[in-house]
Amino acid sequence: MSQTEGQVKELIRESIGVKSAMLADAVQLELIQRIAASIIEALKRGKKVIFCGNGGSFADSIHLAGEFVPRFQKEHVPLAAIALGANTSILTAIGNDYSYAEVFSRELAAIGQAGDVLIAISTSGNSENIHRAVRVAQEIGIHVYGMTGQGGGRLAAVTESLKVPSQKTARIQESHILVGHIICELVENAMVGA
Repeated sequence: MSQTEGQVKELIRESIGVKSAMLADAVQLELIQRIAASIIEALKRGKKVIFCGNGGSFADSIHLAGEFVPRFQKEHVPLAAIALGANTSILTAIGNDYSYAEVFSRELAAIGQAGDVLIAISTSGNSENIHRAVRVAQEIGIHVYGMTGQGGGRLAAVTESLKVPSQKTARIQESHILVGHIICELVENAMVGA
């Protein structure tokens, strides 16, 4: 076995280890189910699911919103979902005219409605623009869930948060997309024919 092959295997084992720890955590498993149930309830009442995150978490936000609107695995009516910041004209205007700390909160204030669900994704749990979006969501009456890494940072202190048991950004993001896909499948299964 080459050194590179050994590294590859170790990284795969590390990723599996994080997911195995999640699988053994009844509290986190129950939270995943509650997040899906909250989204299902919101969609059935004509509301939407909103995602936000920075960097890789921003890409995950766009990815997950894209699983709701067209379809995930089954045919269904389009499900209302959006990723904050995906409109780059809005993103850059807010960043330029106000500050980067407001890129999500200002857009959310414009489109968010009571009864929507916000999924705030932050590997550290400490991103200021995520915190501002959470505050605006709570003021509006949007139900908020966080997705973070181990410890949860400031985000876990202010909202229910799924905390991936790792401090490595790559492992956290891999697990966030796994959880996101699980939620998509649970929601889609409930919404087919609804």
